[in-house]
Amino acid sequence: MKKYIATLAMAAVMSAGMGAAAHETEQKQYLPEAGDFAIGVDVVPLLKTIGGSFSRNEDVPVGGNPFKYDNQFPSPTVSVMGKYMLTDQWGVRVNLGVRVSSKNNRLYAPDDLGLYLDPNSAAQVVDRCKTTQSGGSLMAGAEYRIGKRRVQGVFGFGVLFGFSTNKTSYGYGNEVTEFNRTPSTVMNPDINGPFPDDYRVTEAYTAGPNFAAGAYGSAGVEWFVAPKIALGAEVNLNIYGVWASKGYVKSEGYNEAYRQVETRTDLITPGDRSFNLGTENIGGSLYMTFYF
Repeated sequence: MKKYIATLAMAAVMSAGMGAAAHETEQKQYLPEAGDFAIGVDVVPLLKTIGGSFSRNEDVPVGGNPFKYDNQFPSPTVSVMGKYMLTDQWGVRVNLGVRVSSKNNRLYAPDDLGLYLDPNSAAQVVDRCKTTQSGGSLMAGAEYRIGKRRVQGVFGFGVLFGFSTNKTSYGYGNEVTEFNRTPSTVMNPDINGPFPDDYRVTEAYTAGPNFAAGAYGSAGVEWFVAPKIALGAEVNLNIYGVWASKGYVKSEGYNEAYRQVETRTDLITPGDRSFNLGTENIGGSLYMTFYF
């Protein structure tokens, strides 16, 4: 009887040891470890696309936005997150979003020289309008993880920066000359400024570039749906300021006083300032991270 009890006890101890080893293997298999790199992407745009296929609405509200500091200029709609694990619990991460767009409009205008030489001429020149918009955001910080199973709490802190610009340039097929002081054009920029009425705009930086800087704290969870693949959700508390540079307009025209063609630059906005404190999402409210 004693031998039978001893055998059962030994089997129980061995079974417990094997279970602990299996649990440790599972933990190492699923959870990030020191030295791991990671790439994370926002899955909200994908969910919007899927949701939009079942709805007539183009924009389906299924999640939050990345760090958005400017409602006038285009800010990044999707950002990419990179991580490096210093230990099994501590890691550093960077979140980057970039957006750049350039649009060129070309329109025909009457050729003033051709009409001067031949009133019946159908010759045309090309007027151009180029709009360049850009925006970007950068977050850099650290995170601490708790939990030893497939669901972990993730807490972070760090700094954040952002910028956005909006610039429009105009090109005209008919030049301003002493003999043609108000040349024909089909471009009519709706911009008010201190320049003379018969001058035409060549470049507009009406609001100036915006810059944002501040700090954040975050709290979230990551659920490891597969080995080293996690689905996460996070919310951030951000505090940051936004500074807008002075806006200006360049124009050209014929100066009657000096009897010459001139280009002038006029300031039209002194620049704005703002302060913001609130909860937002850096990288989206729902993201997927791959560790390797």
